Amino acid sequence: MKIEATKANGTQNHFLILYSNNKNLHNKEVIQKLISKTDFKRVDGAIILSDKENLDFKMDYYNNDGTWETMCANGARCAVLYMYRKGHIKNKKMKFEAGDGLHLAEIENSNTVKLQMSIPKYCSDKIELLGVSGFHVDSGATHFVIDYPKIDNQKVKDLGSQIRYHEKFGERGINVDFYDILDSHTIYVKTYEKGIEDLMMSCGSGSVACAYHLSQISKIKSPLKVHVLGGELEIKFSDDWKNVWLSGHAEIEESIRIDF
Repeated sequence: MKIEATKANGTQNHFLILYSNNKNLHNKEVIQKLISKTDFKRVDGAIILSDKENLDFKMDYYNNDGTWETMCANGARCAVLYMYRKGHIKNKKMKFEAGDGLHLAEIENSNTVKLQMSIPKYCSDKIELLGVSGFHVDSGATHFVIDYPKIDNQKVKDLGSQIRYHEKFGERGINVDFYDILDSHTIYVKTYEKGIEDLMMSCGSGSVACAYHLSQISKIKSPLKVHVLGGELEIKFSDDWKNVWLSGHAEIEESIRIDF
Protein backbone atom coordinates (compact mmCIF):
# COMPACT_ATOMS: atom_id res chain seq x y z
CA MET A 1 0.00 0.00 0.00
CA LYS A 2 1.21 3.50 -0.84
CA ILE A 3 0.33 6.43 1.42
CA GLU A 4 0.61 10.02 0.23
CA ALA A 5 2.24 12.39 2.68
CA THR A 6 3.43 15.98 2.49
CA LYS A 7 6.39 17.64 4.20
CA ALA A 8 5.74 21.07 5.70
CA ASN A 9 7.31 23.41 8.23
CA GLY A 10 6.21 26.32 10.40
CA THR A 11 9.20 28.51 11.34
CA GLN A 12 11.37 25.40 10.85
CA ASN A 13 9.18 23.16 13.01
CA HIS A 14 8.99 20.18 10.62
CA PHE A 15 5.97 17.96 9.97
CA LEU A 16 4.68 15.10 7.89
CA ILE A 17 1.03 15.73 6.94
CA LEU A 18 -1.46 13.07 5.86
CA TYR A 19 -5.09 13.60 4.88
CA SER A 20 -6.90 10.34 5.55
CA ASN A 21 -9.98 8.93 7.27
CA ASN A 22 -8.19 5.62 7.84
CA LYS A 23 -8.39 5.07 11.60
CA ASN A 24 -5.68 2.41 11.45
CA LEU A 25 -3.12 5.20 11.01
CA HIS A 26 -3.79 6.43 14.55
CA ASN A 27 -1.28 4.10 16.15
CA LYS A 28 2.07 4.78 17.80
CA GLU A 29 3.95 2.11 15.86
CA VAL A 30 2.36 3.15 12.57
CA ILE A 31 3.38 6.78 13.09
CA GLN A 32 6.96 5.79 13.91
CA LYS A 33 7.10 3.57 10.83
CA LEU A 34 5.72 6.25 8.52
CA ILE A 35 8.28 8.81 9.69
CA SER A 36 11.14 6.29 9.49
CA LYS A 37 10.31 5.54 5.86
CA THR A 38 10.97 9.13 4.74
CA ASP A 39 14.35 10.54 3.74
CA PHE A 40 13.73 13.92 5.31
CA LYS A 41 16.53 15.22 7.52
CA ARG A 42 14.13 16.20 10.30
CA VAL A 43 10.51 15.38 11.08
CA ASP A 44 9.33 16.63 14.48
CA GLY A 45 5.87 15.15 14.22
CA ALA A 46 3.11 13.70 12.07
CA ILE A 47 -0.26 15.34 11.48
CA ILE A 48 -3.27 13.30 10.41
CA LEU A 49 -6.13 15.35 9.00
CA SER A 50 -9.57 13.82 8.60
CA ASP A 51 -13.13 14.84 7.81
CA LYS A 52 -15.28 16.26 10.59
CA GLU A 53 -18.97 17.06 10.29
CA ASN A 54 -19.79 20.80 10.29
CA LEU A 55 -16.08 21.69 10.39
CA ASP A 56 -13.37 22.04 7.76
CA PHE A 57 -11.33 19.19 9.23
CA LYS A 58 -10.12 17.38 12.35
CA MET A 59 -6.44 17.39 13.29
CA ASP A 60 -4.56 14.75 15.27
CA TYR A 61 -0.94 15.49 16.12
CA TYR A 62 1.69 12.88 16.96
CA ASN A 63 5.24 13.51 18.14
CA ASN A 64 7.93 11.71 16.18
CA ASP A 65 8.08 9.01 18.86
CA GLY A 66 4.46 8.20 17.99
CA THR A 67 2.86 9.69 21.10
CA TRP A 68 -0.36 11.66 20.62
CA GLU A 69 -0.41 15.28 21.77
CA THR A 70 -3.35 17.58 22.38
CA MET A 71 -2.13 20.39 20.15
CA CYS A 72 0.75 21.63 18.04
CA ALA A 73 0.23 25.26 17.05
CA ASN A 74 2.88 25.40 14.33
CA GLY A 75 1.59 22.10 13.00
CA ALA A 76 -1.95 23.47 12.93
CA ARG A 77 -0.83 26.49 10.92
CA CYS A 78 0.83 24.15 8.43
CA ALA A 79 -2.30 21.99 8.30
CA VAL A 80 -4.44 24.99 7.36
CA LEU A 81 -2.07 25.96 4.54
CA TYR A 82 -1.95 22.33 3.37
CA MET A 83 -5.74 22.01 3.18
CA TYR A 84 -5.93 25.20 1.10
CA ARG A 85 -2.98 24.48 -1.20
CA LYS A 86 -4.20 20.94 -1.90
CA GLY A 87 -7.65 22.26 -2.79
CA HIS A 88 -9.49 20.43 -0.03
CA ILE A 89 -10.77 23.76 1.36
CA LYS A 90 -11.43 26.75 -0.91
CA ASN A 91 -11.80 29.38 1.81
CA LYS A 92 -8.75 30.98 3.45
CA LYS A 93 -10.66 31.11 6.74
CA MET A 94 -11.14 27.74 8.45
CA LYS A 95 -12.57 26.15 11.56
CA PHE A 96 -11.24 22.83 12.79
CA GLU A 97 -10.98 20.56 15.80
CA ALA A 98 -7.77 19.53 17.57
CA GLY A 99 -7.18 17.63 20.79
CA ASP A 100 -7.64 20.78 22.87
CA GLY A 101 -10.89 21.88 21.20
CA LEU A 102 -12.05 24.09 18.33
CA HIS A 103 -9.84 26.59 16.52
CA LEU A 104 -10.24 29.31 13.92
CA ALA A 105 -7.47 30.04 11.44
CA GLU A 106 -6.81 32.27 8.47
CA ILE A 107 -4.24 32.39 5.68
CA GLU A 108 -3.14 36.04 5.67
CA ASN A 109 -0.85 35.87 2.65
CA SER A 110 0.92 33.19 0.63
CA ASN A 111 3.00 31.90 3.54
CA THR A 112 1.62 33.50 6.69
CA VAL A 113 -1.05 31.72 8.70
CA LYS A 114 -2.69 32.97 11.89
CA LEU A 115 -4.32 30.65 14.40
CA GLN A 116 -6.71 31.33 17.25
CA MET A 117 -5.36 29.59 20.32
CA SER A 118 -7.12 28.05 23.28
CA ILE A 119 -7.33 30.32 26.32
CA PRO A 120 -4.15 29.67 28.35
CA LYS A 121 -4.31 28.92 32.05
CA TYR A 122 -1.99 28.33 34.98
CA CYS A 123 -1.77 24.78 36.28
CA SER A 124 0.43 25.65 39.26
CA ASP A 125 1.88 28.34 41.45
CA LYS A 126 5.62 28.88 41.17
CA ILE A 127 7.54 25.59 41.10
CA GLU A 128 11.20 25.36 42.11
CA LEU A 129 13.29 22.44 40.92
CA LEU A 130 16.82 21.65 39.77
CA GLY A 131 18.02 25.15 40.64
CA VAL A 132 15.43 27.03 38.57
CA SER A 133 11.88 28.23 39.11
CA GLY A 134 8.98 28.48 36.71
CA PHE A 135 5.27 28.05 36.10
CA HIS A 136 3.18 25.24 34.63
CA VAL A 137 0.99 26.73 31.87
CA ASP A 138 -1.51 24.98 29.60
CA SER A 139 -1.78 26.78 26.26
CA GLY A 140 -3.35 23.86 24.42
CA ALA A 141 -0.33 21.75 25.33
CA THR A 142 1.40 21.75 28.72
CA HIS A 143 4.53 23.84 29.28
CA PHE A 144 6.90 24.76 32.09
CA VAL A 145 8.07 28.32 31.45
CA ILE A 146 11.33 29.60 32.92
CA ASP A 147 13.02 33.02 32.93
CA TYR A 148 16.53 32.16 31.72
CA PRO A 149 18.21 34.92 29.65
CA LYS A 150 20.82 34.00 27.04
CA ILE A 151 20.64 30.26 27.70
CA ASP A 152 22.81 28.31 25.26
CA ASN A 153 21.43 25.48 23.16
CA GLN A 154 23.25 22.69 24.97
CA LYS A 155 21.95 23.91 28.33
CA VAL A 156 18.40 23.84 26.91
CA LYS A 157 18.92 20.18 26.00
CA ASP A 158 20.57 19.21 29.28
CA LEU A 159 18.27 21.03 31.69
CA GLY A 160 15.17 20.63 29.53
CA SER A 161 15.52 16.86 29.42
CA GLN A 162 15.82 16.67 33.22
CA ILE A 163 12.77 18.86 33.84
CA ARG A 164 10.74 17.12 31.16
CA TYR A 165 10.94 13.84 33.14
CA HIS A 166 10.66 15.39 36.61
CA GLU A 167 8.28 13.63 39.00
CA LYS A 168 6.33 16.85 39.56
CA PHE A 169 4.87 16.52 36.06
CA GLY A 170 3.84 12.89 36.22
CA GLU A 171 4.14 10.12 33.67
CA ARG A 172 3.33 12.27 30.62
CA GLY A 173 5.99 14.84 31.46
CA ILE A 174 6.02 18.41 30.18
CA ASN A 175 7.47 20.67 27.50
CA VAL A 176 10.06 23.13 28.81
CA ASP A 177 10.44 26.73 27.62
CA PHE A 178 13.22 29.18 28.46
CA TYR A 179 12.42 32.83 27.76
CA ASP A 180 14.41 36.05 27.59
CA ILE A 181 12.62 39.42 27.71
CA LEU A 182 14.14 41.83 25.16
CA ASP A 183 11.54 44.60 25.65
CA SER A 184 7.81 44.92 26.39
CA HIS A 185 6.91 43.80 22.86
CA THR A 186 9.72 41.32 22.15
CA ILE A 187 10.91 38.07 23.73
CA TYR A 188 13.17 35.16 22.80
CA VAL A 189 12.03 31.60 23.47
CA LYS A 190 13.84 28.26 23.30
CA THR A 191 11.91 25.04 23.83
CA TYR A 192 12.76 21.47 24.77
CA GLU A 193 9.86 19.32 23.60
CA LYS A 194 8.74 16.01 25.03
CA GLY A 195 8.03 13.23 22.57
CA ILE A 196 10.71 14.66 20.32
CA GLU A 197 13.27 14.91 23.13
CA ASP A 198 15.20 17.74 21.57
CA LEU A 199 15.67 21.47 21.30
CA MET A 200 13.09 22.80 18.86
CA MET A 201 13.62 25.34 16.11
CA SER A 202 10.23 26.77 17.08
CA CYS A 203 7.28 25.99 19.35
CA GLY A 204 4.06 27.95 18.92
CA SER A 205 2.21 26.75 22.00
CA GLY A 206 5.36 27.24 24.08
CA SER A 207 5.68 30.82 22.85
CA VAL A 208 2.05 31.47 23.79
CA ALA A 209 2.59 29.91 27.23
CA CYS A 210 5.53 32.25 27.87
CA ALA A 211 3.57 35.25 26.60
CA TYR A 212 0.62 34.42 28.85
CA HIS A 213 2.78 34.18 31.96
CA LEU A 214 4.68 37.37 31.16
CA SER A 215 1.48 39.32 30.56
CA GLN A 216 0.14 38.19 33.94
CA ILE A 217 3.15 39.73 35.66
CA SER A 218 2.94 42.87 33.47
CA LYS A 219 6.22 42.31 31.65
CA ILE A 220 4.93 42.34 28.05
CA LYS A 221 2.13 43.79 25.93
CA SER A 222 0.26 42.87 22.75
CA PRO A 223 1.31 42.63 19.97
CA LEU A 224 4.32 40.52 20.92
CA LYS A 225 7.14 39.40 18.66
CA VAL A 226 8.68 36.08 19.62
CA HIS A 227 12.12 35.27 18.27
CA VAL A 228 12.78 31.53 17.95
CA LEU A 229 15.67 29.65 16.40
CA GLY A 230 13.63 29.08 13.23
CA GLY A 231 12.44 32.64 12.70
CA GLU A 232 9.79 34.88 14.24
CA LEU A 233 6.25 34.46 15.51
CA GLU A 234 3.71 37.11 16.47
CA ILE A 235 1.15 36.85 19.26
CA LYS A 236 -1.82 39.18 19.63
CA PHE A 237 -4.07 38.91 22.66
CA SER A 238 -6.90 40.76 24.38
CA ASP A 239 -6.44 42.03 27.92
CA ASP A 240 -8.46 39.12 29.33
CA TRP A 241 -6.71 36.58 27.08
CA LYS A 242 -10.04 35.28 25.76
CA ASN A 243 -8.94 36.15 22.22
CA VAL A 244 -5.43 34.93 21.37
CA TRP A 245 -3.90 34.69 17.89
CA LEU A 246 -0.56 33.22 16.86
CA SER A 247 0.83 34.00 13.41
CA GLY A 248 3.97 33.15 11.51
CA HIS A 249 5.55 31.65 8.43
CA ALA A 250 4.37 28.29 7.12
CA GLU A 251 5.64 26.39 4.11
CA ILE A 252 4.46 23.36 2.15
CA GLU A 253 7.60 21.68 0.85
CA GLU A 254 6.95 18.49 -1.11
CA SER A 255 4.64 15.48 -1.38
CA ILE A 256 5.84 11.89 -1.41
CA ARG A 257 4.33 8.41 -1.59
CA ILE A 258 5.36 6.04 1.19
CA ASP A 259 5.39 2.27 0.66
CA PHE A 260 3.60 0.90 3.68
